Amino acid sequence: MENINEHNVNELEAMRSQMQLLKQKLDNQEIINDQLLRNAMSGKMSWIRKYIWFELLVLLPLCTLNFVGLKLMNPGLSIWAIASILLLVLVEILLDFYINNMSASDWQSENLLQTADKLVKMKKLRLWQVGLSLPVAIALFVWLFSGFEDKVMYYTVIGGIVGGVIGLTIGIAILIKMQSTNDSLISQIREMKDIQE
Repeated sequence: MENINEHNVNELEAMRSQMQLLKQKLDNQEIINDQLLRNAMSGKMSWIRKYIWFELLVLLPLCTLNFVGLKLMNPGLSIWAIASILLLVLVEILLDFYINNMSASDWQSENLLQTADKLVKMKKLRLWQVGLSLPVAIALFVWLFSGFEDKVMYYTVIGGIVGGVIGLTIGIAILIKMQSTNDSLISQIREMKDIQE
């Protein structure tokens, strides 16, 4: 009888140690999953950083070359209108860097709810940026187009309007994609916090 009790106690001890080992493995697995999720969320934001660098390194120089060519075709254009438009483009890019700034520590910090709040603020600032800069851009282009002198430049104005509509459509599509990326990350953070609680 004593042998049976001792055997049962040994089995219970072995089961207890196996349960403890299993619990440690699950805790480690949860930490690894949490870290992978944070890295995945950071990766989702990386396309926005790449796009902003593309704006600075490709779009701004192309825009500058375009306006230099336009000025050479029509010397009567206001250099101030061109400079103002290029300055607006540069300010927009710098605002994009400021608004969309997410550091690696934002994803690694213990409080992801602060990161979610930062993502919500980012969405609002983007909408403010578009709401304020679009009327300014339209006014600057009206100023620029008012400098065209002859009928040949009429077709340039039509081309500029068509290009503006296409650019606005692409810009809105990129804005919508940025906003949906933020929405996705915010919901992931909230789901993650709900699971942990």
